[in-house]
Amino acid sequence: MIASSGQLTDRPQAYEGGEQAFITHEKEAELAKQFTRAMHSASMGPATAWPEKIDLSGHRKLLDVGGGSGAHAIGALWQWRNLQAAVLDRPPVCEVAQEYATKYGLADRLGTHAADMWNDPYPAADLHFYGMIFHDWPADKCRFLARKSFASLPSGGQIIVHEMLFNEHRTGPFGVAAFNMVMLMYVEGEQYAGREIGEFLSEAGFTDIEVKPTFGYWSIVTGRKP
Repeated sequence: MIASSGQLTDRPQAYEGGEQAFITHEKEAELAKQFTRAMHSASMGPATAWPEKIDLSGHRKLLDVGGGSGAHAIGALWQWRNLQAAVLDRPPVCEVAQEYATKYGLADRLGTHAADMWNDPYPAADLHFYGMIFHDWPADKCRFLARKSFASLPSGGQIIVHEMLFNEHRTGPFGVAAFNMVMLMYVEGEQYAGREIGEFLSEAGFTDIEVKPTFGYWSIVTGRKP
């Protein structure tokens, strides 16, 4: 991409100086809160769809990793009354998630865990959810997150990756390809095909890998820890 100086760079350009969104948000807590609230409205539609496509009756605690406002945790809690959930994110974002938990009457079932998903251990849970997280990062970091979840989950635990997916050959759909171009302005990741995310999970040790369309262009990729 071309920076304001006219020099070529491979860094995202949507933020001043080519900084990635997450670096800028860490510096600016209020911007992080605004971004989280804006993403909430875009997330609630898909968040109410995917929990209907999977049986979560055997699970007790969902950890929404990088969960932002908690929209996806909220969708899961509405559908599955047996679940408790926690949003893991940065402290300013957790404040917003707590606001939404209260707003939706779920404060007794939806908590927060302020942490850095890269460097801090995950709290106990038997279900890990990544909603539009993998597309923010290149493949090596996606593999890292898959391995971290595998190490943290108990036997029988499950991982769910929620994304807008390319088809098998990455030739479409057009909407996903267009969204991929937008994301390249903000982050170092990209949209993936279901088989690619499935490979990340399989390499980490997960079995019973499945790709399930859920809503519009969105799908979930799931795996289970033996």
